[in-house]
Amino acid sequence: MIVGLQGHWKAPVAHFFTRTLQASTQQQLVLHTISSLREIGVQVCAITMDGHATNVAMCSLLGCQLDPSKRMKTYFFMDCSSEPIYVFMDACHMIKLVRNTLQACRVIKAPGGTVKWNYIELLHHQQQDLGLRVANKLSNRHIDFQKQKMKVNLAVHTISSSVAKALQFMMQMGLEQFAGCECTVEFIEVCIVPFHISIVV
Repeated sequence: MIVGLQGHWKAPVAHFFTRTLQASTQQQLVLHTISSLREIGVQVCAITMDGHATNVAMCSLLGCQLDPSKRMKTYFFMDCSSEPIYVFMDACHMIKLVRNTLQACRVIKAPGGTVKWNYIELLHHQQQDLGLRVANKLSNRHIDFQKQKMKVNLAVHTISSSVAKALQFMMQMGLEQFAGCECTVEFIEVCIVPFHISIVV
């Protein structure tokens, strides 16, 4: 599917029936699609996708380097063109992966300490006990989301600036169970920056 950068339009341009797809085959399909679009005067500036391993491998085959531990290169060139084509992962899918990983692992070690899913659960239970929410949308659906994993809004409400601020508020109020949640607050704030940038763009 192509989506216009100027104006509000989108259109399907190709579909391929597959059972499985290797990165090398997907690379050829993407290059063929971009070439076909160029032939009719459509300039492709970027491609976006979810974080599936095949997609990441395809980006490597295209000449990108998406490993954050190395010098990242988030673009590639077609043939002799001097115009780069950028690649980026879909922000909505990435925020769901962040939420899913944090909930599944429960604790993630970070340079500044530990990030804990438990703080988000505690915030929800504290708000239930108080009978009010501290300017966020957390509910049972956000904590027990397994049957609604695909719903972006639940992930976005959970890994959000409002939850980070609510956790910070609980800590500043001196509530003992929120002591040490600074790293979790920082983690959430770092995660939502690219999401907000993608919405603005």
